[in-house]
Amino acid sequence: MGHPNMAAEEVVARYVEEAWNRGNIQIVDELLTPGHVRRDSLLNEPVVGIESVKAQIVSLQTGFPDFHFDVWIIPSANGEFVTRRWIMIGTHLGTWRNIPPTGVSVSSTGMAISRMEDGLIAEEWVQRDDLDLLRQIGAWE
Repeated sequence: MGHPNMAAEEVVARYVEEAWNRGNIQIVDELLTPGHVRRDSLLNEPVVGIESVKAQIVSLQTGFPDFHFDVWIIPSANGEFVTRRWIMIGTHLGTWRNIPPTGVSVSSTGMAISRMEDGLIAEEWVQRDDLDLLRQIGAWE
């Protein structure tokens, strides 16, 4: 069951704030469809299912425990697609992608398009600049 009293933009904003910024990964169960598909430009295969999204959140929390997304949501014209742009800031204090902590403060940009289905996020297309993030922590020259 979706969120019929919430606009699509509100569902996406809650997803980012609660799940990503506050680390409440259980909220993902309420906001994403069970067969949620996350298409990430940096991954060869889509990330399918809620548990996979939770694992991505935990991975980022582990590497950057103080991370925070500042998000700008672009209103949906039809309620089906919601676009967001972000700046992620944080400090590389834990192992991330097998890269040991560097203590470096980072910022990284990205954007995503979410497709809504019955008041839930069913699909996401994500584009972010991990190459710049890797440069900032000294893992790429």
